[in-house]
Amino acid sequence: MILLTGASGYVGSAVYAGLEEQGVPVITAGRNACDRFLDLSECSHFYGLFTEITVVIHCAGIAHSKGDLSAYQQINVEACRALASAAEVAGVKQFIFMSSLNVVPAKIIDPGTLASEIPKPVSPYAASKWQAEIAVSKVLSSSRCELVILRPALVYDRTLTANLAALKKWQRLLPVSLPTEGHRSLVARPDLVALIIFLLWDSDAEYVVRSHPLAVTDGQCYSASRIGKASGVKTTLSLPRLLWRFVLVGLAGLPSRKTRALAASLGGTYWCGEAAQPFNSAVWSLERLLRSSKEEGAA
Repeated sequence: MILLTGASGYVGSAVYAGLEEQGVPVITAGRNACDRFLDLSECSHFYGLFTEITVVIHCAGIAHSKGDLSAYQQINVEACRALASAAEVAGVKQFIFMSSLNVVPAKIIDPGTLASEIPKPVSPYAASKWQAEIAVSKVLSSSRCELVILRPALVYDRTLTANLAALKKWQRLLPVSLPTEGHRSLVARPDLVALIIFLLWDSDAEYVVRSHPLAVTDGQCYSASRIGKASGVKTTLSLPRLLWRFVLVGLAGLPSRKTRALAASLGGTYWCGEAAQPFNSAVWSLERLLRSSKEEGAA
């Protein structure tokens, strides 16, 4: 039996739907409307979660720019460590942990490098995922429970959310072409879900190195300009690149956390490469998925 945390979240809800579509029995764990109660702020009850559970898919946590240091530490690090420990004691056979590609510095050649071998990230969110990777690896390193760490890039789908939605909204309010600044990897939510379900049946695949993280992207690099064009918003103005840099610096200095996150999305340089997609069968790119959504809506 599979235990899924974070089933109401952006990734977890899609994983749940994918498992149901495949006819795979799954038990959800969370605070509200779930099969089993799970409060990540209180770790004392974790050992009662794993009755008849053989696989854990841990998607729950505090997302980027939505927590403070103490919350990231408790929810993303300590709770993850405690869950892994309880899973090992209960005899769980596989623990799939949803980390983030933000853990990996832009200049690292291999995006599957162990967290213990790369510097601690600067951002609190990425740092919490980095710490969690190290913690859960230590807990399960000598156990019979197989650990699979997934490092998805920024996840997108037909309906844009978070920073991608903010970029689209911003362009509609101010129709200025986005700059060719920054580069980052993305991954379509359907492709990420397909990989997770595949790993449930074939975690011994040739691209899976035991206890080494799997970076998951659609195999392409995206600048702010490419993301803006893919969103389909018609722009009538353009700014010189130098002026754009001043705009980004100004946005990054504002007190709003969302605005700073938007500036980082526009001009940030993240890990990006063609070698990240582990099973080489990513179906979607951002342009293709958004185009298919428009075609379905027009049909």
